[in-house]
Amino acid sequence: MQRHRVCAVLGVAFAFVPSVFVIAQGAQEQQYRVEGIYPRYAPRGQITVINLAVPSPDAVQRAELSPSTGVTVSGIKGSGSGSEQNVGWWEITLDVAKDAAPGDRSLVLLLPRGRTLPVNISVSTHAPLISDLRVTPAPSSQPAAELQFTVADTAADVGDSPYVWFTADCGGDPIPGAVKGKASGGIVRAAVPNVRKAARDGIPATGKCDLTVRLTDSLGIDSNTLKATFDFRN
Repeated sequence: MQRHRVCAVLGVAFAFVPSVFVIAQGAQEQQYRVEGIYPRYAPRGQITVINLAVPSPDAVQRAELSPSTGVTVSGIKGSGSGSEQNVGWWEITLDVAKDAAPGDRSLVLLLPRGRTLPVNISVSTHAPLISDLRVTPAPSSQPAAELQFTVADTAADVGDSPYVWFTADCGGDPIPGAVKGKASGGIVRAAVPNVRKAARDGIPATGKCDLTVRLTDSLGIDSNTLKATFDFRN
């Protein structure tokens, strides 16, 4: 009886070994959920920079698109997380051919210890194109700065009050926001509040900020992005 009992115990032990090995192998690769992405459209015949927030301090090593026909990943720029939220911000540059088929593409970022869950990027036949960004700092009596830029859209889908999205980098975590703009005669104007006063990570209420701006037309298609540096003042 004792001999049979020992053999039974050993049999159970060996039965669990393969399962443990498989679990250990699976645990080596993590899956990260992208916490922010913009724009989600890449127009044909243009180079578009896609911005993504990945909850990992590791560097993005590669970006994969599926299907990849007509779209090339021509650049990866960013840095591992240095923020309290442990989020890395990355720029993926896509070069879309003029004859690329419109529709969704699946984008996955590969990191040393895993990969992101797929996110969709749509190749569109057109998109708003913005240029000539100007920022007018607000006088001390007003809490906002005014943005102004030129917009061109062959499909005329911008509308009278497009959303203007911005991200301000004032030295801490990037501060995102969105405001309604006013479009007239190919010019869009929007008032951006002093995001420094709303910051909670020790950023002073005044000083320079790097501002990234984009526009969304009435169909939800994003424009290219523009960047500028300016002062928020009391």
